[in-house]
Amino acid sequence: MSHQATVLIITADATARGAWAGALEAERHAVIAAASIAVGIGHAREGGLDAIVFDASDREHEGRELVTALDRLPEPPPLILVSSSLRGPELSAHLGAAAFIPKPCTAADIVDECARLLGVRTWSDPGIDRGPDPIGE
Repeated sequence: MSHQATVLIITADATARGAWAGALEAERHAVIAAASIAVGIGHAREGGLDAIVFDASDREHEGRELVTALDRLPEPPPLILVSSSLRGPELSAHLGAAAFIPKPCTAADIVDECARLLGVRTWSDPGIDRGPDPIGE
């Protein structure tokens, strides 16, 4: 079975990383997960990504590092910034992110924003928890 898009998730939060990856995979996306910005930048440099989901909570300086690395790519993928910071929307605009998701958020929020941004169909998989249990409070 082919996948819809390849999404790189960068977050140090193992729980969020697993939940977001599982939800995106349930929607037939290929997922690459990175626990650090350095590993994420390495994957981005390899190419083949359709989107990057970056959790910038408490790591705003790394967002600038990521954007600098993406700017060096011939065709950088769109960036979805996730943050619990009150400055999240401002940081998102400053970094040129294609979308911003405030934390706490659910895995379904990640799936929905990827679908909207990439123009792909969601499968409404009953395995995706779309309930009120947010991740990243």
